[in-house]
Amino acid sequence: MKKVAVIDSGSGGINVLKQLFLTCHDCKFLYLADEKNAPYGEKTLFQLQEIAAELIDFLQKVFAPEIIVFACNTLTATAIEYVREKYPNIIFVGSQPALKPACQKYGEENVLLLATPTTIRESQFLHSYPNVATLSIDGLPTLIDENLFELENLIPLLQESLLPYSPKAIVLGCTHFEALKEVLSFKNAELFSSSEGIAKRLSEFCSQQGGNDVNFMTTGSGESLAKFYSYFLKLISQNVQNLN
Repeated sequence: MKKVAVIDSGSGGINVLKQLFLTCHDCKFLYLADEKNAPYGEKTLFQLQEIAAELIDFLQKVFAPEIIVFACNTLTATAIEYVREKYPNIIFVGSQPALKPACQKYGEENVLLLATPTTIRESQFLHSYPNVATLSIDGLPTLIDENLFELENLIPLLQESLLPYSPKAIVLGCTHFEALKEVLSFKNAELFSSSEGIAKRLSEFCSQQGGNDVNFMTTGSGESLAKFYSYFLKLISQNVQNLN
């Protein structure tokens, strides 16, 4: 089995992990929720590069991953090129906002990117889309982690923040935000996320058949670990129900 570590600061990467679990095969996944350093979206480029290196050194000792997925747009924008150079024997798969399909379908002027401040500030990828509107909502990833099973609590904040915008498409430029798909339905815009693209990329390195194994770790509390695992089970259960 391929040993694949998946990193995020909290629950966001679990949305990615679900897609990886369903799409890729013969993988031994380890999900690392780096709560100690959350939120990533409010840190600097140099802080995130140091955090990434610290996490990779730790993972090499406890798991020895062959592939590491940065299930976080902010960590990808700030640190993935740095770690690719620093750890040439590890394959890194990053996350980028799904701007290309959104803009191809609706045009840049009709697309809103919802992302963290650091992703908006540091991502070189965004320079290719100068006419896309961007929006960050203070503390939103943390609020999602805190309200993971009661996301309807965030609807008033989302309605107020999105009131000035009338996009045809909203790109969820933070993996945490994929949890908001249902509660964003009031905006009547098509939502684009990056999970399927990440899974497609990882599948290039994995077998086409076989089962998967999943384990969870956190730099935070055991209570959070249980919550994140329950959230993963909920996502997998929802997918099975949709197939039926």
